[in-house]
Amino acid sequence: MLFSQSSFNLEYFESELKSKDYLSTKKKIIKDISSKSFGFLQDLYSNNLDEIIYLAEQLKSFENVLFLGTGGSSLGGKTLVSIKENFFLKDISPKVYFLENVDEWSISRLTKKINLQNTALVVISKSGETIETLSQFFFLKNEMKEIRNFKKKVFIITENKKSTLKEIQEEEELKFYEHKKNIGGRFSVFSLVGLLPASLVGFEISNFREGGKLFLKNLIKDEEGFFDNHFFSALSLMILYKKNYNISVFMPYSDRLNNLSFWYRQLWAESIGKNKMGITPMNALGTVDQHSQIQLYLDGPSDKFFTFIFEKQKKTKKNLDCSYGKEKNYHLLHNKSLTNLLICELKATIETLKKKKNL
Repeated sequence: MLFSQSSFNLEYFESELKSKDYLSTKKKIIKDISSKSFGFLQDLYSNNLDEIIYLAEQLKSFENVLFLGTGGSSLGGKTLVSIKENFFLKDISPKVYFLENVDEWSISRLTKKINLQNTALVVISKSGETIETLSQFFFLKNEMKEIRNFKKKVFIITENKKSTLKEIQEEEELKFYEHKKNIGGRFSVFSLVGLLPASLVGFEISNFREGGKLFLKNLIKDEEGFFDNHFFSALSLMILYKKNYNISVFMPYSDRLNNLSFWYRQLWAESIGKNKMGITPMNALGTVDQHSQIQLYLDGPSDKFFTFIFEKQKKTKKNLDCSYGKEKNYHLLHNKSLTNLLICELKATIETLKKKKNL
């Protein structure tokens, strides 16, 4: 990943790295990570994937798996699922669906499209009181009430405490899996909530956890300025915020990373939107939103900073033959690939923003 800053003085940034506030914050972060103070770190450092693997094996016997949940109960897992290439193949089994909204039109269309007889429901709500998730469950319960062994097709993930969803689970004798109380929904991607849907589409969940642990290990060791290099962007945002840049635009140039921008938006807004303060997150998708939002970015107020994400593409032999007619071709694209165009447009967008905004 390439990080480039061009809107503030580098010497000022380097002086901030030596400030007492920064050094004390750095010390606290390393201490909290080392002691696993954050609830989600306990799941990350756990080597036990047995429960996830066991439940995934049960769900793989179904043709379809519907994940009912919203916000943190869906966005992390949905992001991991969309990153995995075979999610888009029609012949994978089971097919994974995320029901996040309470739009009856959308849910009804889905129930008519799939075979409900061979469909499992995974109902996720940390609190057990999320009204949207409860309404989805009752809607599908009504739709599937004539289906044989309906109760064996329902799996409940919630905290092990008194709540509406826990009461339903107990009264209906549905399968129960605990959502740990010390893990906030939006931070649950390393837990059953995020890793279960990912495992159903072939995502290497063990490697995913190991990658997270390796990064934190290097952060704690802090060799060759590892911590400062990775904290650079966070500190940059603080500096920009002080300069009245209060809108963060997160723009991946990759369809597979589009859901990442929605998850990022939720993590950002729910985590730092406190006490009348915060930076407003916006998500966009390159190249699509070059034709819908770039006008605002270029000629609108100078209150935004941008994060562009691009994944390294596999080499392609699918260069375009742009010939037409007898002897003509569209020379801008002839013998070039779609990836060539994607990279070119990303670079052009960055350069245009820098020039237009005098960065």
